[in-house]
Amino acid sequence: MSRQDGGTSMYMQSLSEALGKLVEMHIVAHRTQDELPVRHALLHYLPKSWKVWRVRAEYVRLLDAIHPDVVHVNCCWQPYFALAVLWAKKAGYPVVLSPHGMLEPWIVRRHYWTRKLPSLLVYQRNAFFASDVVHATAESERQNIERISQYCKLLSNWHPKVCVIVNGVDTDGIEVKTSWRRSRKILFLSRVHPKKGIEMLLQAFSELLLNDGSLRDYVLQIAGDGDPSYFDSLRSLADRLGLNRHVQWLGGVYDDRKWALFREADLFVLPTHSENFGIVVAEALASGTPVLTTKGTPWSMLNIERCGWCVDVSADAIKTALCQFFDLDENELKQMGLRGRRLVEENFDTRRNADEYIKMYTRLCK
Repeated sequence: MSRQDGGTSMYMQSLSEALGKLVEMHIVAHRTQDELPVRHALLHYLPKSWKVWRVRAEYVRLLDAIHPDVVHVNCCWQPYFALAVLWAKKAGYPVVLSPHGMLEPWIVRRHYWTRKLPSLLVYQRNAFFASDVVHATAESERQNIERISQYCKLLSNWHPKVCVIVNGVDTDGIEVKTSWRRSRKILFLSRVHPKKGIEMLLQAFSELLLNDGSLRDYVLQIAGDGDPSYFDSLRSLADRLGLNRHVQWLGGVYDDRKWALFREADLFVLPTHSENFGIVVAEALASGTPVLTTKGTPWSMLNIERCGWCVDVSADAIKTALCQFFDLDENELKQMGLRGRRLVEENFDTRRNADEYIKMYTRLCK
C-alpha cells in the first residue's frame, strides 16, 4: 500500500472506501513507510522475507482467521502474488486475479526473455490456471488477457473467465475547479517510469516552444515518484531540448496538493505507452481539467465525449493535440472540463463500481 507504487495502491485505497461499506474487507500487504490511509477495511501485514515457508505460514494463518468468501489477488509477475493464488486455492477459497495492466503488450515485451518468459514458465502460468476469474479494468485489457491465454494454451488448456469492471473514483470527494482562466500550466502526474512516455511529451513541448514564441511562459509540471537514475535521464533530455526554464520537477505529491495541481492545470497529459486504465485520467476529468492521453490507454471516449484528446503513441500526435489545445478559448476549456466531470460521474463513480464487484463475488461464491 505504498504511495510510490502508484495506480494499484491508489485503486486499493479507492476500492476500500466504497466496497468496505458493503462487505467486511481485509487487505493483506507488506509494511511500508509511506503507506496510504485506508478506510472501511482492516489491514494485515505479511513479512518481507525470502523464507517462503515463513510467509506461507503467516498467510495461511490469516486465511484461517479471516475465513473469506473470496480471495482477490492484485498484481502478477512477482512470485509471492502467484503463490498467494496457489495457497488460497489449496486452502479451498475461490480466487479472483487482477493483473492491473501487467499483461498489456508493452509490459510483456519489456524484459521478455530475461524476466517475463521465465516467470511465465516457472510460476505465473500456474497462478493463471488456478484463478477462478481474471479481472480486467477495460475491454482492451480483456482482449490482451485472452491473447496471452492463447499462448498459455501451448502449455495447458487454459480458458480464462474474464470479468470487466472499470476502476472508479470518489466523485463526491473531488472538488471541481471554479475557473478555467489559463494558468499556463500543463501537468503530468503519475509514477515516473519509462512506460509513461514522458520523453515524447518533452519532445513535443520543446518543438512547440521553438515554433511559437507566445508559448514561452508556459510551464510543464512533472509530478510523481520514480527511479532517481531515470529522473536524471529525463533532466538531461530536458536540458538538451532547452527546456530547463519550462519544466518543474515536483516529485511525489499527494492528498490536497495533488488535487490542487489537477485544478490549477490548464491541461493534464498522460503520454503513456501502456495503461490498463489510468486512474489519474479519471481524477483529472473529475477535477474539471481536460485530458490529453494516448491510445496506450482505454480512454478513446475522450474524443467522443469532447472532453480531451486520445491520440496515437507518438511525439507528433501529442504535438498536434497540444496545438489544438492552445487554440481553445477559456469558455471552450470550461465546456470540455464540465463534460469530463459529467463523464466520470456517470461512468466511473466508486459506488457504481462497488456494486459490480459485489455481483462478481456473489456469482463466484455460488
